[in-house]
Amino acid sequence: MTSVAPEIGTGVNLLRVEGVAVVPADQWNPLARRGFHLHGWFAGAERCGWRPRHVGVAGPDGLCAVVPAWLIACGAAHDLHDRWLGPLGGIASAAGLGLRPILSVQSPFAQCSEPLAEPGALPAALLHRVFGALEAEAEHAGARAVAWPFVDASRADLIGVARERGYGVFYAGVTARLRVEWPSFDDYVASRSKNVRRTIRADLRAFQGAALRTAAASDFRREAPGMDTLYRDDFRRRNGRGAPTPADLFERLAAPTYPACLALLATERERLVGMSLNVWTPRVLDGTFAAFSPEHAGGPAYYNDFCYEPVRLACRRGIAMIDLGASALYAKVLRGALLHRRMVLIRGTSPVAHRALSALGRLAGKRTAAKERVALGALGGSRSFAVEPDA
Repeated sequence: MTSVAPEIGTGVNLLRVEGVAVVPADQWNPLARRGFHLHGWFAGAERCGWRPRHVGVAGPDGLCAVVPAWLIACGAAHDLHDRWLGPLGGIASAAGLGLRPILSVQSPFAQCSEPLAEPGALPAALLHRVFGALEAEAEHAGARAVAWPFVDASRADLIGVARERGYGVFYAGVTARLRVEWPSFDDYVASRSKNVRRTIRADLRAFQGAALRTAAASDFRREAPGMDTLYRDDFRRRNGRGAPTPADLFERLAAPTYPACLALLATERERLVGMSLNVWTPRVLDGTFAAFSPEHAGGPAYYNDFCYEPVRLACRRGIAMIDLGASALYAKVLRGALLHRRMVLIRGTSPVAHRALSALGRLAGKRTAAKERVALGALGGSRSFAVEPDA
């Protein structure tokens, strides 16, 4: 780690963190609020080619926060073009307004932009210094913008500082979160309405009737090649192009294994037909890289993987919340999730880039909101949205 713009007399220094390996896990992990923050997850991402540009905050007692940032160029998995602009990315590229390279503040392989620290732990003056360090890094690296792609709308501290610094702030969609308030999966089912209980039980009967089985593997190196094939096939069906991920992605994420990462694997007569990776802290269980064979997409294997198995896992381990992500919103709200709005904070490194990105941000926000209204249908009212601040 090297010092970035130290401020004399404050007792707090900003540090350039060149990679997670320079910080011991026992110093990093206490800062982690969710699974996507964990030392092992960041190490796996760096093995997959993510280029760290993190900013650390060190006080008298050592490291007290990390703002995860990455220099993302062409071909990066889950990058801003794919996950934020969607089809508008083609318009941007045709107009010569590509976002890459970009300095993206997020957890890797995740739609999550937040510091590794308690909310409110970084006062506004210190956040201004952090934003300034990120902007200086973007300029130095030749990036077109600094972006926080998925900031929870409740984070008034981050959004307020971004506005003061001239960032565009635009709607970036919702994520569905389920608070876990039950000692067991059976208690979860019993807490649902009669109609929802009927739906859940029908899903479970269909899962069993289809001779499907679910296994949870913490060491999934042996299954990694099959997972890679399933993920690539599913990605091509959904996106019409190949997945921009390393050929040995899941082997890199699996080795070395660490306790708070599980692969949920659904098989049908020994054939892998569904999968996802799940990482957690006691506060939040996160999932990513879900993929299914064509005949099981949207069926019992899908519902079992994205909701029922995570609920079982969270109940067993006393995890307070599951972040179910931004897809299949109707099904997730029906099963008890609440929707949390997110915002993208973006600032171009030149006036021309900033104006263009702001125009695209407004269009992308409107497009996302319209798609969500259609997806939610009758469940799109205010009761489906969380109003309380995050934990």
